[in-house]
Amino acid sequence: MPEKLTTKLVQSAPAPAKGDRTIWDGGHDKAITGFGIRINAGGKRSFFLNYRDSGGRERRYTIGEFPVWSVEAARLRAQELRQLVNQGQDPAGDKRERRDAPTIADLIDRYKTDHLPTKTAVGPHRKIDELRMLAEIERHLGKHSKVADIHDGDVRAMHRAITDSGRPVRANRILSIASKMFSLSLSSRAGENSRWRNSLQGNPCKGVARNQEIARERFFSQAELVAISDALVSYRGEAADCLRLVLLTGCRPSEALQARWEEMDSEPGYWIKPSSHVKQRRTHKLPLNAAAVELIERLRKARRTASPWLFHGAPGQPLKSLTKVWRHVERHTGIEGRPYDLRHSFASTGAAGGLSLLVIGKLLGHSRATTTARYAHLADDALREATNRIGAVITGSDGAHVVPMSAKGQRQ
Repeated sequence: MPEKLTTKLVQSAPAPAKGDRTIWDGGHDKAITGFGIRINAGGKRSFFLNYRDSGGRERRYTIGEFPVWSVEAARLRAQELRQLVNQGQDPAGDKRERRDAPTIADLIDRYKTDHLPTKTAVGPHRKIDELRMLAEIERHLGKHSKVADIHDGDVRAMHRAITDSGRPVRANRILSIASKMFSLSLSSRAGENSRWRNSLQGNPCKGVARNQEIARERFFSQAELVAISDALVSYRGEAADCLRLVLLTGCRPSEALQARWEEMDSEPGYWIKPSSHVKQRRTHKLPLNAAAVELIERLRKARRTASPWLFHGAPGQPLKSLTKVWRHVERHTGIEGRPYDLRHSFASTGAAGGLSLLVIGKLLGHSRATTTARYAHLADDALREATNRIGAVITGSDGAHVVPMSAKGQRQ
């Protein structure tokens, strides 16, 4: 029979020999329907509220244990919950969903499973680096934090902390990965009924200002390129030829590492890069120069296995890295840089030779003109040299042959 819950009653009520004992609150004007306390055989005493949801199902919401919760505080909480029920809400169901809601650790696992494998154009070392950045995101945002609870202030604080540690560029890269993570959370996963964040919450990384970056561009001189080529002669291993392919085509190192024979064989004289291996996610048809064709033919003649890759590493795997061969180049030449700088140098050689940015962009496989615009100053140098030559002809300087013009612009 219901009776008014008091501190004295809750403290003195004996525990059952086994099972649970329930005391319902009642018999007074402040009584809350469904409010009571459960006492188990071990003496644990927990306040709760029983109610029926909009579908008529009986629910129980556990408020908390006595004496952490006093009788008065538990009754007030029960009153708040009863009001929510009267408004059509389901506090117990919401609490369960809250308990089971995805965490940052869950979202990172989703990124690793659903997104990272799709980045086939990214080399193994880059993927390892991404895993390090994911671990850093987990440390800053908290692995147990709910995905739905993260807001832009949390992300901004993470970005600032990494920046203040002396890694402004790293902070930007981590922010980019976090942004992709939260983009995934805005869509439901296969077999799930709801999104991990709703559209009103949006992506908390949006609007977080990135640190200003100075583009890291290294252009090797003609003498340096010759020295690099000479150093490769003394290196034993397929990695030297892989680096030569980067040098002669301006491809990304990751594209060279994953190059397959079928890409070279489908149309002689061209390298047909599949969309899955290209950053822009579209097929790139690259015409090969004579030196590159000669390299491919030499590799073809020396081919000893049925491996689909031009450069193979472990059994059944393509070559994974150019780190060792590049260290060899640095030791023998004293040149500092990265394999990727060979791509920049390929573009700069073309620009210095008078090629337009449009042509350079097509050779490099750029999908946007703005990406190629970084080489504009090199193209300007070629234009300046061309106009100087024209000026020399017109003025007759440096022994140039002068073509006299009449007032009407015709030869005399």
